[in-house]
Amino acid sequence: VLTVVAYFLPLSIVAIRKLWKETPLFIFAAYWALSGIINLLDKVPGIPEDALVNIGVIYNMLDMPLVIAIYCFTTKINGIRTFTRIVLPIYLLALCVNPFIQGLNYDALKYMLGFGLLVIFTTIIWDLIFHLRKIEHSSREKAQMLIDAALLFQYGTYVIIYIFDYFWVKASNETDNFIIYYISSIVALTVGSFAFLLVRRQEPVKLRKKIRSGHPPDEPSKQPDSIYTTY
Repeated sequence: VLTVVAYFLPLSIVAIRKLWKETPLFIFAAYWALSGIINLLDKVPGIPEDALVNIGVIYNMLDMPLVIAIYCFTTKINGIRTFTRIVLPIYLLALCVNPFIQGLNYDALKYMLGFGLLVIFTTIIWDLIFHLRKIEHSSREKAQMLIDAALLFQYGTYVIIYIFDYFWVKASNETDNFIIYYISSIVALTVGSFAFLLVRRQEPVKLRKKIRSGHPPDEPSKQPDSIYTTY
């Protein structure tokens, strides 16, 4: 129950602080809220077990493409945008074809999830390193770095579950996997929620000017080097 509640924390903070216009923040909050709804379905009586299994499989299929898409459409970093625009359609096509070849089940997702994890880690670490290169950061950039850290931890612990579920099956324990999942989700969402508390809707004028003039040479000077629009 605590994990499900944690999934709705970011969206609750967005609502309380009226951050609806902070589009990237709102999208990440909505993503976590969607995960909360999926997890909440297990607690709803009357839903057939087969339906829950199919929902779980579909959610696992779409989770990583959704995060990749969020980075693709919100980032201002040219390299990440180009990378995700190339990889995402290929990944989605493979995910659509895969069920017709191997069926719609958890076992069929083995290599699809592995590829997705590689893309996710590449994208998140790329974004995080890009921001860490800077000396000064706006509150929005600090928030993005916390979101990066939260997602990196979330998917990093998922790798453990992935390895046990698909490659070390004999040593896999469903109860242990759920404990790892719930604890990692709570930690990641706690870190992620702090990101939504950091954002100031009005940045100090001096900091805004410094940020605008502090572009690395590989980025166009007319674009802010954060995923957020600098006001």
